[in-house]
Amino acid sequence: MGSPLRGYRFFFTPYWRNNTLIELCVVVLSYGKAELLRACLEALRHQTVQASEVIVVVCGASDATRAMLDSFVSRFRLRVIWQIGSSPGAARNRAVEATAAHYCLFLDDDVIADSRLVAEHLRVQRQGPGVAGLGQLIARLPPSADGFARYVAQEWDHHTRLQEGAQAPSCADCSSANLSVPRLALLKAGGFVDSSGAELGYRLERQGLSFVHIPEAIGHRDYRKGFREVATDAERAGAASVELYAQQPHMLPYLQLGAFYDMSRKAILLRRLLLTLGVPGRALAMAGLLLGKGSWAGAWYRFVHSYCYWRGVRRAVPDRDTWQRLTRSPVILMYHAFGKPGEPSSRYVIPGRRFARQMAWLKWRGYHVLGLEEFLRDRCEYRLPPARSVILTFDDGYADNRAVAYPILRRYGFPATIFLVSGGVGDVNRWDSDGELAGRPLLSWSDVRALLHGGVRFGAHTQSHVALTAVSPDRMKDEVEGSRAELERALGVPIFTFAYPHGELDAAVQAAVEDAGFLGACSCHTGVNDPIVPSHALRRVEVRGAGSFIRFALALWLGIPGQSQFYRRNGGQAQAGPRVRGALDKEATDGNQP
Repeated sequence: MGSPLRGYRFFFTPYWRNNTLIELCVVVLSYGKAELLRACLEALRHQTVQASEVIVVVCGASDATRAMLDSFVSRFRLRVIWQIGSSPGAARNRAVEATAAHYCLFLDDDVIADSRLVAEHLRVQRQGPGVAGLGQLIARLPPSADGFARYVAQEWDHHTRLQEGAQAPSCADCSSANLSVPRLALLKAGGFVDSSGAELGYRLERQGLSFVHIPEAIGHRDYRKGFREVATDAERAGAASVELYAQQPHMLPYLQLGAFYDMSRKAILLRRLLLTLGVPGRALAMAGLLLGKGSWAGAWYRFVHSYCYWRGVRRAVPDRDTWQRLTRSPVILMYHAFGKPGEPSSRYVIPGRRFARQMAWLKWRGYHVLGLEEFLRDRCEYRLPPARSVILTFDDGYADNRAVAYPILRRYGFPATIFLVSGGVGDVNRWDSDGELAGRPLLSWSDVRALLHGGVRFGAHTQSHVALTAVSPDRMKDEVEGSRAELERALGVPIFTFAYPHGELDAAVQAAVEDAGFLGACSCHTGVNDPIVPSHALRRVEVRGAGSFIRFALALWLGIPGQSQFYRRNGGQAQAGPRVRGALDKEATDGNQP
């Protein structure tokens, strides 16, 4: 029987013959490029704090690589594991199994560590427990790099927003190119697989690890790619995302695959057109040369990189239906009151005849009208709703919702959700001092029960329609939890959904609603509900009573007719879900893989 250590090469006394504690092991993944690997090891030799050991795991070797490793003189314990032909994930796992270190720090061989990189990772790990340390990566380009490569390298620095303090790190920021984790936690999480860094981050998060950005743990990445390589990486990342979603659906909210609507309306329309025509990415990149180096060039290169990603997705999806579901996400429509014959239309009051015409359009054009709770259950199970799905929601619960809107809904068999102000049922609108809704009658409890019996669903809209960002935390909690309890007690059914009064929410309000047990909540942030949109900050399109029919049809098609006035008042503070980047699926192709 052969030795279990066959394929290992030792440059020091094995750890089981040495009583010295191995606190941190640096694992360097190499594809056998001797020049890059030497520079990486030289940088590790000049650290202010030396690693306990360094393991180089080689996936693709050359004679020059072997000669360099044979002659390299280190100040640390160096070990080489030959894994020729192995995948990056399998190679890294062999290194993790081979060390007894308490912490593992992972680098790629094209990363040149600043002198404090090891010390900073070790400092953060010692402050633990249970930390995944995310080092800073900075791309270093050759003078000959083209404009497209320069743009993508800049955007690829996926911790830029963390460095600026714009948002806290999450599993979506995980990358094995400059990452430290406790070894046992990594083993319990199942080690590396050959998919996105976000997938590894998700499993580490499930093990209880928190993510910490380490801005002083700087690694300079040697980035030598041109357009062809960058575009190929993007297409491979798109295809890999499709495969990852098929294998692990829970990863959908963390992937660019769940963010087709992450660009402007014009960019989305142009991308649809070009994908339909099958235009090669190279032709688009060449057009960028005409734009020079200004801001327009950066916007164009961003578009081209995203386009290449979605070309990869389209080639990999198994059928047209899946493609349509990925690129035609649900639109949630927001209504308020419905006018009887003779009542003038206004922003918040839509005439019944106009509403009937809109519902007829939904039926005639074949839109899938879903219930809000049905949509949220799909999200909980990471299922893609049918393409061109529409969800109907009515805020405040006015009496005309039953008298005017309900007969039209029943005619077409459409579900809807009405968000009730629990303390106002049977009363009138007392929260508006003026305007077309002030003093407008609200549904009575008998109305609510009749609608519930007819298939309408209800959600909570607080007890008094107060702006939750303007009250104390205690009152905010009472308004959120109290409204749900009052509705459930009066109706005898569970209440799963919530809508923020005036569209006002921030991180604390959103967390309070989620903690209260609601499946989801609707904001007034305008847009389409891609899988990356948080379930407790769902976007809606306001249907204005005085708006034209063309505006309504375009809103259904585009989903983003412009920001709601509600959302502008809130300063755009709806909390976004996991971040999505053009190159976040780098692990699918690995940054320095030939």
